[in-house]
Amino acid sequence: MNTIEIQTGLGRVIGTVSRGVCMYRGIPYAVTERFEMPKPYPKWDVFDATKTETDCYQYLTYRDESTGPDAFYHKEFRSDQEFKFAESPMTMNIIAGEKAEKQPVLVFIHGGGFETGTIGELPYGTCTEYAKHDIVFVSLGYRLNVFSLYGGNNFGLHDMVFGLNWIYEHIADFGGDPERITIMGQSAGAMSIMNLMYSQTLKGIVKGAILMSGAGAVPILTKPWTKKQSLPFWEGVRRRAGVETTEAFRKLPAKEIWHAWYEESRENWSFQAVQPSIDGKIIPELPQKVIRKRDYLDVPMMIGVTSQDFMPYIIYDMAIGWAMKKVRHGSAPVYGYLFDRKLPGNSFKAFHGSDLWYMFGNMDKCWRPFERFDYELKDQMVHYVANFVRFGNPNGGGLPYWPPVSRRHRSFRHFGEEKAHHISPINIRKKMDHTFARDKGPM
Repeated sequence: MNTIEIQTGLGRVIGTVSRGVCMYRGIPYAVTERFEMPKPYPKWDVFDATKTETDCYQYLTYRDESTGPDAFYHKEFRSDQEFKFAESPMTMNIIAGEKAEKQPVLVFIHGGGFETGTIGELPYGTCTEYAKHDIVFVSLGYRLNVFSLYGGNNFGLHDMVFGLNWIYEHIADFGGDPERITIMGQSAGAMSIMNLMYSQTLKGIVKGAILMSGAGAVPILTKPWTKKQSLPFWEGVRRRAGVETTEAFRKLPAKEIWHAWYEESRENWSFQAVQPSIDGKIIPELPQKVIRKRDYLDVPMMIGVTSQDFMPYIIYDMAIGWAMKKVRHGSAPVYGYLFDRKLPGNSFKAFHGSDLWYMFGNMDKCWRPFERFDYELKDQMVHYVANFVRFGNPNGGGLPYWPPVSRRHRSFRHFGEEKAHHISPINIRKKMDHTFARDKGPM
């Protein structure tokens, strides 16, 4: 592996290059102080993008994830990696062909329940699959947990908007076309994209969206709370930390702040306590109201679920409900999929996040004994995504036709044990019932 140096509008950047693919790790797009909005990162003379990226303080920072309830996902996505943590984790990994020029851009936002996750995780952190399809790939980092959510201010969502604006302004230096940016997210990353689509914040920047296990508005019973409604929870966090005011809380060591939030959120847990709030800015009002008024950002979308997903019925109902609302509104097309492959190596079926390996293709970094079929399925899924990024439509290149959801065709594309085909809503529910009841996975 050799190094490469390029000139950007912010200064020179040193990355690595191997087999015609360049990798720039940990590029900073913003900087911040605790509980403040992101600000531009200063220009540099030379930035070394050959080292470990920076991620936000999280579970992994303060406790061993290799045992206990977190062990499954630690082994699956994080084992044998080096991490660097900070409160200003607004960094990104950029991967592009050595001769890339004006290529479409795919920006990925990781999941982790708004609490955890890194931009360098094994399935996608060093993904070269899309560079091979002449696409510039970006993994975008943002603030998490208390450092993102404190006071109902949605700092992490503001980081994403700031980062996407940075990409729009600077991605041409890395061979990307700012006029062809598709955003992609999984789990909380997908939910974050939905939150960003409830306003016109990204209008003119994002041309398409791919949402894995998180499309659609959350059910009304677990609706986001307003910034004002969140304040009693944050008062409880401060009390647990032994302080009364935000100013006093702000001055505590990061470890004390994180532990106060973690303990309060677990003892007085609610779905609202660990997700963004309706702040009147990024999320202007209750999502259901935004959808009824058709004020959301309307772009072509690819949305999917796994058969053993986290709360699979709810995740699926959110997805199909969102697709049909867009159909009724005459909006941009939605392409739905169900991932139903039982991964080799254990008895779990398509657990939450299992499709990440197939969407990004870093299978050589996984402990699982993948079979020929898995690699073929990965190639097909990556090809569909690459088509969508280029054209706003997954079809072409000899792939089986994938129709958008419509009034007559509510089926999803099925990626599973058999040859790819369409699967109806009724059969999706049957698969979820069988899988969830009999083959309960790590969630």
